[in-house]
Amino acid sequence: MSDPGLVETMRRHMRYVRGQTGGARADLRRANLSGLRLPKINLQGAGLAGADFRKSILTEANFSNADLYGANFEEADATKADFERADLRGAKFAGATLSGARLASADLRAGGVISVGNRTGVSDLSNARMEESNLDNANLTDAQLKNATLRNASLKNAMLQRSSMPGVDLRGANMTGADLRSASMTGADLGGANLSQVAVNQTKMNGARLVGTLLTGVDVDRIDLRDANVCLGILKLPLEIQQALSSHVQWFDTGGVAGARADLRKVVMAEMDLGAIFLSGADLREADLHDSNFTRGEFRLADLRGADLSGTDLRDADLSGANLDGADLRSARIRFAKMEPVEILDPAGKPTGNAARTILRGAQLDNTEFANTDMSEAIVDA
Repeated sequence: MSDPGLVETMRRHMRYVRGQTGGARADLRRANLSGLRLPKINLQGAGLAGADFRKSILTEANFSNADLYGANFEEADATKADFERADLRGAKFAGATLSGARLASADLRAGGVISVGNRTGVSDLSNARMEESNLDNANLTDAQLKNATLRNASLKNAMLQRSSMPGVDLRGANMTGADLRSASMTGADLGGANLSQVAVNQTKMNGARLVGTLLTGVDVDRIDLRDANVCLGILKLPLEIQQALSSHVQWFDTGGVAGARADLRKVVMAEMDLGAIFLSGADLREADLHDSNFTRGEFRLADLRGADLSGTDLRDADLSGANLDGADLRSARIRFAKMEPVEILDPAGKPTGNAARTILRGAQLDNTEFANTDMSEAIVDA
């Protein structure tokens, strides 16, 4: 920051923030601050309407309570910046980095009158990186978040009515109590996210991934779930199991960095409709799963030793690398299922050169149907 005028403005603003004599609120409306290195700058409560921060370095900057109406932050790095309670109506953050940023109670509504069919003036966070950011109670009505990354972000009670979020990554996000009425989330990834008590109506999640997504208290009939990857039968399981499955998806998606592996030893999930359930890598030893529907279920590397899978429907299920040693598979339908070797990775995610094969050693296979299932790589010897 070498501009003498800007330096003086900031000096006076700091005195204003501290309540000292000689201070004055910074008035940088429509200022061109693009491409500048301004890490940890304190613009708390400043007048910055229409300011241009494109491609600026704003890590750990303080914009809390600032007037940022119509400001432009496209491709800026605002990692861990503070935008709490800021007026960000109509602001542009396309391609910006906001990882760990605080936007709680920020106003990100449209910045101008929107005529019918015209979305000019909406706040734009398309392709923004917002991992672990805090947007609790933020107002994102009509906002554009196409392909934004919000993994493990907190959006509790956020207002997202009519927001456009196609392709958004919300894995592990906490959206408890958020308002998603008329929101468009086509193709979004909500794996392991918490959507408990969210408000929905005409909400589009067609083609979305809702694997391990918590939907407690949600009227799913008001959501468009066409072609979505979701197991609605989970809603009939006890809440503690639903939570365990959600945490398990986070564990699986992050390679063990977040969440926890599902310990479902001796669990009872019998005679249930659990098609498309995600149980890859779960511990299901001696689980009672008899006569349940697991079509298209994912059981890659699952530990199913001694489990009761008699009479289950496992058509199109993925049993690659699963351990079914001693499992009861009598009268199970395992047509068109996958039993391929799974490459083992080390803790750093690098291939070890070893592969886990599906194990059927000692399994009870009386009247089991394996039509169109390639078992050539499975271990079936007694």
